[in-house]
Parts: sequence; structure tokens; C-alpha cells
Amino acid sequence: MRKWWWWWLPGWRKAWKLEKRRIKTLSDITAERSYIERMAQRPRNAADILDGALFEMLLKRLTELEATAKRATIIDELEDLSDEAEMQGRFSAYLCPVTEIQDEGELVIDLIEGWGIPKAAIKRLRDLLAKKLEKADTNPDAARSALRALFDERDSWSDYADEYEDTMQTYTRWLFGATVILPPLAALAFHFAFRFTPLLFFGLLGAGAAGSCVSVMAKMPALDVSLSGELDAYGRRVLSRIGVGVVASLIGCASLAWFPISIQNQTFADALNACATASATAIKALILLGVPMLLGFSERTLTSFEQRVFGNSKSPKG
Repeated sequence: MRKWWWWWLPGWRKAWKLEKRRIKTLSDITAERSYIERMAQRPRNAADILDGALFEMLLKRLTELEATAKRATIIDELEDLSDEAEMQGRFSAYLCPVTEIQDEGELVIDLIEGWGIPKAAIKRLRDLLAKKLEKADTNPDAARSALRALFDERDSWSDYADEYEDTMQTYTRWLFGATVILPPLAALAFHFAFRFTPLLFFGLLGAGAAGSCVSVMAKMPALDVSLSGELDAYGRRVLSRIGVGVVASLIGCASLAWFPISIQNQTFADALNACATASATAIKALILLGVPMLLGFSERTLTSFEQRVFGNSKSPKG
């Protein structure tokens, strides 16, 4: 069952994914229990009494979640159990010793900041919750409530960062696959274009799309930049950028074929005609492949050209 050749079978694959998710859920529950126990074991002064009832209730609830996870048969149910365990772990803030509340809160903020979260979000957390943490000696209940809010923010940003990495990894795999597959297909289209002329167009289209895919991979947004829009909408932006790159590539190829720009007495139109008449050499075929890929890679060139020629439509009229 652990061997790779079992993985693609539908039944084994479903069972493998379920067991993998179960192991992760049980690990999450164990981690939350361990954190709560360590928080309760921290030294505290005589006046700072541990809330034993809350401590026992949290451990009891995690034990129930663990038992449910062992019986679960649906992946979504296991994911919900992980979320529930994470929520129970946040209540460990009410078990934190008074003398360590501020340090614990500052560590959480520093951790979030280290993930590359926008500075505005970090400043908001400090302005909203840092003052409550500083008053832990005089108002421990408010300080612990602020610490729990920081735990909420930490888990929320952690989930977002994980979702971002998974999303970017998925798109990178698809774009890399397209980048590897499209150039050979474009080369084959150029090779047989003399038999069926429309293949020349499809070859240019595939080469431009390959260049656009490389451009998208090279310009994927960082974590802080991606927050300017919904992460779920990034797929639409990927398709739009590839579409713009393909159109820019075709327009550029048409312009090069129209204007008599030559390098070593060879124009782009000569390469197109040679490919269409079965007289193309390897160099000309490589030119036909490389030029639209280069134009597709610079998919923003069309936008820049439009702004320089027609001006910025968003600028106010004088």
C-alpha cells in the first residue's frame, strides 16, 4: 500500500488520502494537548492560581476529538476536527502565568511578522493589543483575552500562509508542465506547417503561451503582495496574463512580419515563408520558436506600449 504503484488506483488512493489526513489530525490534536499541558506547568506565583477546571475541560475535549478522529471516515470531518483542536488550543492563553503574558504575546507578534505579513497588519495588532499585554499585572483577565486574540491571529495567518503556498505550488506545477510541453508541440506544428498552413498559427500560439507561462512563474506575488486581492481569484489573473501574453506575442509576430526588419539579411517574414514552404532550416525554425516565446514572456510590453502611445487613460485630463 505504501508503494508508488498502488497510489494511482482509485480505491487505494482514497484510503491512502484518508489515512494521511487522519495521521495529520491526530498529530494536530497531540500538539495542542502538549502545548496546553506545558502552559499549565509553567511556574507561577502564589497569587496566580491556575484555572484547574478550564485545564481539565480542555484536556477532556481534546481526548474526545482524538477518539472521534480515529473513527472518522470522511476527510472533511478530519479537517473540521483539526480546526476544533486548534480552537481549543487557543484557550491556553487563559492558563498563561501573569508574568509571562506580555512576553508570550510579543513572541506571537514577532512570529507573525517573520512570515512576511504586511506591516500594516502588524502595526494594527500592536496598537490594538500591545497595551493590554502591558497591563497584565493590574488587569490579567484583559491581558489573557488579548493573548487569546493574538493566538487567533497567529492561527489565521498560519492557515492563510499554508493556503498561499499550496496554491502557488499547484499553479507552478501546471505552468511548468505547460512550459515543457508547449515548445515541442509548437516545433512540431512548424515542422508540418507546409502540409497544413494553419499549423503555423497554432505553432506561434503555443510558443507565445509557453513564454507567458514562464513570465507568470517569474512574477508570482509574494505573500504580502497577494493580500491585495482574494487568493481564490489568482487563477483568473493567471489566465488573463497568459491571454494577454499570447495576444501580445501574436501582435508582435505580425508586426515583425509586416515591417522589413532584418538581422543578417534575414527577416521574420522570411522565416515564416520558409516554414510554410518546407524550406525552413533549423535556425529559422528556432527563430520562429524563440521570437514568440520572447514576446509572450514580456506580456506586459503591450500594455506599456499602449500607455506610451495613447497615454494613461486613468490620468486626469488637463
